[in-house]
Amino acid sequence: MIEYRFNTASKEDIRTHLTFSSENFIPPLSTYINITDYASKISAKSDTFEAWHDGTLVGLLASYNNERVNSAYITNVSLDGKFQKQGIGKTLLQKCIEHYRNINFEKIDLEVFKVNHNAIDFYKKYNFYTTETRENTLIMTLKTQRDYNKEYKDTDDHKYAYNFDFDVIHPFMLKSFKPFFNEGNLLELGSFKGDFTKRLSSSFDDITCVEASDEAIEVAKSSLGENVKYVNSLFEDVTLPEKYDNIILTHVLEHIDSPVDVLKRINDEWLSDKGRFFLVCPNANAPSRQIAVKMGLISHNSAITPAEKEHGHHITYTLDTLERDAKAAGLKVVHRSGIFFKALANFQWDRLLETDIISNEYLEGCFQLGQQYPDLCSSIFLMCEKGE
Repeated sequence: MIEYRFNTASKEDIRTHLTFSSENFIPPLSTYINITDYASKISAKSDTFEAWHDGTLVGLLASYNNERVNSAYITNVSLDGKFQKQGIGKTLLQKCIEHYRNINFEKIDLEVFKVNHNAIDFYKKYNFYTTETRENTLIMTLKTQRDYNKEYKDTDDHKYAYNFDFDVIHPFMLKSFKPFFNEGNLLELGSFKGDFTKRLSSSFDDITCVEASDEAIEVAKSSLGENVKYVNSLFEDVTLPEKYDNIILTHVLEHIDSPVDVLKRINDEWLSDKGRFFLVCPNANAPSRQIAVKMGLISHNSAITPAEKEHGHHITYTLDTLERDAKAAGLKVVHRSGIFFKALANFQWDRLLETDIISNEYLEGCFQLGQQYPDLCSSIFLMCEKGE
């Protein structure tokens, strides 16, 4: 049984643990630091998030906090080799993030050796991103406080949503969903300003929307009135009064700090036994993104651009990584597809839609081609049911 504690380890506990765990570091800790001095510094100056087993410290995350600028710096994450791959590191990091988020710290920084690819991938899963590259190391940062009202607003060079989304993708998403809709109620997670909600209201009388931005909810209410129930909350925190026969999450998962955890709540808590879950995300392999790579505008298909970061994006999914996360959450993937073949960027589509160059027949052709080649679509789509 693992026991988690906060700020209880002594200097000797820390020294013993680091000495025993030194070879698990990449490179080994003892090759670049005096462990005794380091343990003394951690004991005197850091917050320690600890994992104990039978009175022995087996996992340690240590961080220095700077209250003056509301930020923290993780200086150590270590595990006894016998306790690896048990989720202890994940739990310690989550407790660290939750702690600093609760006291309104704005960010957490850390430094990791470039050769430690497993650690880099681990931190990326929790939305740390590289902010500085040094000779042998990377500085990675997690922003712990988010302004959801700011994230949904347009920036100077990038809109949060384009007319292409409202006038093309929304109708074709609804067309893709309708054959699978259940009778009953509907939960929309991340309703933005209610544009897609309005389309859903033609199929459902009982709709609940959960949205993090209170400003977006007010815009939606002005359009939809009291016909829809709104909950202003984070998905991670919300308590919902019932289960739902249909749950929709469109172009939202890429914004979520811990996507698998939210997908798990959908499967375990909110989806009824007969329920169906409709999951749509932007596609990293859309031809428009692949062309952007060839043009040198982005480094790789799954890259997150600075503008996307401003809108709260943490990941760009492909069909396989989206299905990976759905299955990791326990969901049963029943149907997979794509929505709308797309070789132009959204802003280019907006310009075309103002002309008579694009016909409805052409749009329908792009939709049908997307069914044939889902990996070349603007968005990727999974329909899931409740798993074990």
